[in-house]
Amino acid sequence: MTDNMQSGPDKGAPKRTFNLRRYFSLFSVVIIIALTVLLSALVYWNQRDALIEYSISSTKDFARQLTDRIHGDFIKANVSKYGYLRVDGHSEQYLHLDNMARAFLHDYRDIKKIKIFNLQRAVIYSTERGDIGHVNDSFALKISLTGQTNSILTKKGRESRDRSSGDGGRFPADMLEIYTPIYGDPARTSPYDIVGAFEIYKDVSPIFQLMRKEFFKVPLLLIFSMVALYLFLQIVIRKAVSIIDGQNKEIDLYNAGLEEAQKRIKSAIDEVIQNESFGVRLQCDSLLKCWEVKDCVQTGCPSFKSENLRCWQVSGTFCGGKVQGHFAKKYGDCRKCEIYQYAFQGGISLIGESFNNMMALLESKNLQLQRLNEKLNVLIDTDPLTETGNRRSFQKRMESIHLLSLRYRHPYSVIICDVDNFKTYNDTYGHQKGDYALVSIAGVMKKSLRRTDEIFRWGGEEFIIILPEQNLFAALKVAENLRLSVESLSISHAGSRSGILTLSVGVACNIADNVGYIPWEGVIKQADDELYKAKASGKNCVSPSVNIKNI
Repeated sequence: MTDNMQSGPDKGAPKRTFNLRRYFSLFSVVIIIALTVLLSALVYWNQRDALIEYSISSTKDFARQLTDRIHGDFIKANVSKYGYLRVDGHSEQYLHLDNMARAFLHDYRDIKKIKIFNLQRAVIYSTERGDIGHVNDSFALKISLTGQTNSILTKKGRESRDRSSGDGGRFPADMLEIYTPIYGDPARTSPYDIVGAFEIYKDVSPIFQLMRKEFFKVPLLLIFSMVALYLFLQIVIRKAVSIIDGQNKEIDLYNAGLEEAQKRIKSAIDEVIQNESFGVRLQCDSLLKCWEVKDCVQTGCPSFKSENLRCWQVSGTFCGGKVQGHFAKKYGDCRKCEIYQYAFQGGISLIGESFNNMMALLESKNLQLQRLNEKLNVLIDTDPLTETGNRRSFQKRMESIHLLSLRYRHPYSVIICDVDNFKTYNDTYGHQKGDYALVSIAGVMKKSLRRTDEIFRWGGEEFIIILPEQNLFAALKVAENLRLSVESLSISHAGSRSGILTLSVGVACNIADNVGYIPWEGVIKQADDELYKAKASGKNCVSPSVNIKNI
């Protein structure tokens, strides 16, 4: 397939081609080969692991039966007599043990060799007498002596049953070495009851050979399935190519219109940037005017006789489907109107009217943002709970008061109030009651102040008041009025000495002579120290400051 990627009416521009079917065919071949190899490998190793697990399980059953058979005559007798496994290679006990083991081997033809180890990892019995006395330091044996079964898959040579083979009578075999613990009492499988371990050699060559013979069917089945899928997808690709070709023709028709719309929108955006106004609209000379087509005389509609504002920008469609404005109330949903449908039927009109709608929305949102910013400027300096000033607004106001006092050589005072035992009040009555108490306290304190005094929430249950142009004597009178006003609320508090919520107050004054030397932070520090004195004096009192020290 050839896709025309040209964007624009320029016939001399080079065309980029992309043959979907060719690339899909190459890609499919690579994927089929890769998936076949990968899935075949996964199936092979899963089957191999499953066969090994099955072999280990059957060998454990063999070891369990052999343990039961030799337990009374060998294991129990050895443990009772010596405390550990021990056998003399020339004794009747060894011959008896060997006879029992070989009898078992006769029924289990795939078991080629058996060894028994004691706790010192020495061989005390083997179907090959030359192994007796050897010590095995392998990790697998050590693990089995702790109560776990372990296995090792190796390639070993064994005698061939086919005497005519030309390889000297031996050929490599898949041998599974399995180590499993021996317990002194088969009914108790605690690690402390282990007296030795079996090393059992199991020949898994027959089942592995069978698996390898049958394994070729897996990749054949995978290849067959993928080829069938590939043929099906080829049919789908052919259909997709025909659809894409048709769509490409439509895209070419839109390209010229989109390029023209792009130029117009760029020009309109440049105008927005230059004039810094959201009132710009993209003109469309061919667009119908609703008030002309419908002979509308509703002068209250914002779009009436407007060249820039569209009717749907002030009615149903623009406002989320809710009918608003005179035109929409008269004619119903704008989306059913032929004027609306005409405006959005072509590429240029669609983009242009979408731009117009966006600009109308931005203009509306800009007005909302201006109003919200005005509210935000108030909220950002106000504590939302008590509706007093917050710490941020206090700092700005305090700096302003200090500069004015410095300029005109006027004093000012600061009062810090703290609600006594408020933490225990919250713990006793809950934070909701605590918030209600703070609101009540802040309200009565605001009523006790002059219009020129300003109250702020300092943090938690603390409030701070600025008294411009007030000396210490006047500030002490205001502080006492604040204390009495809170006390008069009689808010019950079982955890307080007085039985109600009270106020401790610290007062400091920056007198006119010291304003040039004492920063306002020093005044706050002095008032805070006085508050601590009021707390230390038994609370529910005012601690005055006769003068303020030079800090």
